[in-house]
Amino acid sequence: MYIDQKLCEKCLDCMPVCPMGAIMVKDKAVVIDYETCVECGVCQRFGICPVGAIQQVDEIPYPRIIRAVFSDPVQTHESTGVAGRGTEEMKTNDVTNLFQEGKIGFSIELGRPLGGAYLSDLEKVVKKVTSMGVEFAEDNPVVQLITDRSTGSLRPEILGERVLSAIVEFLVPEASAMEMIDEMGRFIDSELDCVVTMSVISRADAEGTCAFSQRLRELGKKPYPNGKVNIGMALVGNET
Repeated sequence: MYIDQKLCEKCLDCMPVCPMGAIMVKDKAVVIDYETCVECGVCQRFGICPVGAIQQVDEIPYPRIIRAVFSDPVQTHESTGVAGRGTEEMKTNDVTNLFQEGKIGFSIELGRPLGGAYLSDLEKVVKKVTSMGVEFAEDNPVVQLITDRSTGSLRPEILGERVLSAIVEFLVPEASAMEMIDEMGRFIDSELDCVVTMSVISRADAEGTCAFSQRLRELGKKPYPNGKVNIGMALVGNET
């Protein structure tokens, strides 16, 4: 995104709209800071500029286009066909039967709701969980960025790109899930300098009870429950 200086009237109405704080006054001109901008498109889509000074280049070059597909809800990931962050998280994983008995799903999101995150931080997380032997959710665009599945290294040319949100999704055996929570908690606190949310996903039993959630509470983890009812995404069998 950029501001056409020939059109801009310097009204400053656009400044509060940017979720990254990338719109600023510099040398008496209203500009979009190139490094801070994550190409989410909010400033243009909001229609706040009365003269249409906020504009987009005809084609965002690679690797900067990575910013848009992880930040702009209108952009679609080629690898998953899903707009925005490129993943529906537990909704897709649920209907594809990824969550099986004896396994716990993890979702680690970087950057949201404030500040965004560099993909170099994402690589740190991917490398860490790779070293712990996790099973990645393949319907996740982050997997397509991995160049070495043995180490978790991402494409080197994208590490300097900043995105609004990126999510790592994986499975671990239920027996090692608590160890994963403790280890990743320590890792996030010591190694990352961005907003991070770690979620765990487990199936409930026929009575609606989630034993793993109860175990978390017993160990003082204080989980915040987030129930999902996937209306319209149910698995449908063939009727005879």
